[in-house]
Amino acid sequence: MDLHALIRVEAPLAEQQRALTGPVLTALVDSGVHRMIAPKRYGGAEAGLPEWSREVQELSRADASTGWTAMTTTTSSSLAWYLPIDAADEVFGDPRALIAGTAAPLGKAVDADGGYRVTGRWGWGSAVSYCSWVIGGTITPVGPRLAVYPRSDVTVHDTWRAAGLRATSSHEFSVSDAFLPARRAVWPIGTTPGIEGPITVFPYFSFLAVGVASVCLGVARRAIDEIEALAVEKVPQYATSRLAEQTGVQIELALAEARLSSAAAFLHETVSTAWDHALNGEPAPDAVKARLRLACSFASGEATDVTQKAFAAGGGSSVFESSALQRCLRDVHVAAQHTVVSRRMLETYSMLKLGLAPDMTRF
Repeated sequence: MDLHALIRVEAPLAEQQRALTGPVLTALVDSGVHRMIAPKRYGGAEAGLPEWSREVQELSRADASTGWTAMTTTTSSSLAWYLPIDAADEVFGDPRALIAGTAAPLGKAVDADGGYRVTGRWGWGSAVSYCSWVIGGTITPVGPRLAVYPRSDVTVHDTWRAAGLRATSSHEFSVSDAFLPARRAVWPIGTTPGIEGPITVFPYFSFLAVGVASVCLGVARRAIDEIEALAVEKVPQYATSRLAEQTGVQIELALAEARLSSAAAFLHETVSTAWDHALNGEPAPDAVKARLRLACSFASGEATDVTQKAFAAGGGSSVFESSALQRCLRDVHVAAQHTVVSRRMLETYSMLKLGLAPDMTRF
């Protein structure tokens, strides 16, 4: 059974147990998905970000929670480029090890010999339960850092009881007076990376936005798949023709395809443009970064609306647990709630175009 087929088969059980199944986790690691954009030194594929986005979409088409897990672990593995070599060897030396976490700087550090002592608690710890190493954004005496902790230092709190993305295990997690060597704390902006590569030139804080948008697009594509299959078979109550034969459904399906394809093409165009700058060793101009984030937010919004319409077109059939449409609806709404693709990001694009000098440091 290929990877995507396995993911589809295992998705209902993963949803029920609020965690990916063992066979799926093993298959993801065996296929090297978690190291798609990591350096070859650590078993990574060094894939380009346009290719990575497409793969996240396809995994999310099979199951949103699996796609989200692959997205967050691959995004986290990009830290292998930025850490000093000795720290990266320690964290990423095992090519099968997973890493994930939260960038929000909620850890508080005080100086200690050779590093810091850290206490903190973070939310949205997607995939942390599966990981050997955990990232927690931390305020240190020298500023914010993405800090990496061994899983043994981390306590996971069973808090992820959410409407969607249930199998991502996005629990809260914490550390208490954990020792953090200075070599395992890095800020990816304005520092010399441990390993040079195009990915270190790409706008770092746009990684996650591209990933979230890609998950949303994949879920919406699955929703279209599901309503197409249902429309061919279903004759609604009190109707004499199949959904597929009804003009209203035909029009909605065509518009859904046009909207989703347009959003996916816009995202691919903007990711590719920013990636071309990175391949040339050039930081992306502010206009390119703003347009990229516009595409991410737009894709997430369009995917949510397309999924909603597919769910509605399915009528009563959509509401049952046996229907993937209800899971798509819940999953895409939770994914699109992420702050990195919120509608607030649209303001930045317009402010830049209108000469209002927005703050671009978070892009």
